[in-house]
Amino acid sequence: GRRIASVEEGVAGTPMPWWETLIDTVLQVASVGLGASIGKEVAPRELSAMAGSKIVRWFGLDARWRRILIASAAGAGLAAVYNVPLGGALFAVEILLAQFSIGAAVTALSVSAIATLVARPLVPDESLYHVASVEVNASLIVAAIIIGPLMGLGATGFAATTKRLSGLRPTGWRLLVALPVVFAAVGAVGIVFPLILGNGRALATAGFDLSQPALLLLVLAVLKYVATSISLGSGAIGGTLQPSVAIGAALGAAAAAGWAFIWPGADGTALAIVAAAAFLASNMRAPFTAIALIVGFTGTGFDLLVPIFLAVAGSLAASRLVGRGALGRFAPIDPGRE
Repeated sequence: GRRIASVEEGVAGTPMPWWETLIDTVLQVASVGLGASIGKEVAPRELSAMAGSKIVRWFGLDARWRRILIASAAGAGLAAVYNVPLGGALFAVEILLAQFSIGAAVTALSVSAIATLVARPLVPDESLYHVASVEVNASLIVAAIIIGPLMGLGATGFAATTKRLSGLRPTGWRLLVALPVVFAAVGAVGIVFPLILGNGRALATAGFDLSQPALLLLVLAVLKYVATSISLGSGAIGGTLQPSVAIGAALGAAAAAGWAFIWPGADGTALAIVAAAAFLASNMRAPFTAIALIVGFTGTGFDLLVPIFLAVAGSLAASRLVGRGALGRFAPIDPGRE
């Protein structure tokens, strides 16, 4: 069929074909539901951006407002599916528009709020992850300062790897060979380590709940890293948002077990959440969006903002130091396909 435009291209004005985009989003969600180790968050953004682009063209709006409304629609798709209206609005402004204006902010916030309310019968008004209450103390603050740069280095490598492999996606008959082989390999590994399957929600839950041994969480984080990277490189279409949360949460929970020997008292669940935010921020190159998403996903409110801020700052600083060599430039990585 016609070429499918990414969300970023749609925001820039490239036509997004109706049927091809719809089929693409269905395939993304279906593959994740069947166990593919990729994120499904691209699908609602892509579908919403496509629908938004059709609507704004009907009204004959100028280029500036078309761009703002399509970006807001894409963010609203994310907001509605995960019940994160602030995260969706920030995604539109910080990543897709990459500039702030009062008009863009008002539009993005309004559209995300409306989408979240409309989705309420299907998406309950609760956080994606149910975590226990957490406590912030000196041990957690110091651990957050230390773990932030480490997550930044890991996330920069992950972003560079997925970007490079995604650029090598096979086409034609090669796709029909590479994708089944890689999916079969991921499935085989998933028989032994089922937490690596899917978009990462199961692994992130294990990290936040501290329900698995630290060594196993380290192994699962590495396997998730590899499974997601090779899946995207073999031709799968999907995102890295939820896989990033999963990898960060698993690494943070594992680090908490080791940190307990150095300075006991840091809440393991809290450190897993902090690490997830730091990893996601550097992978997305969007600190405010990442923070809003993690807070919305876990329902922690203001409790962890200080350690999250410190970890995200350290993560971005470390990512900045190595980012130019690994990624070519310190800039968003194709948010439409991220």
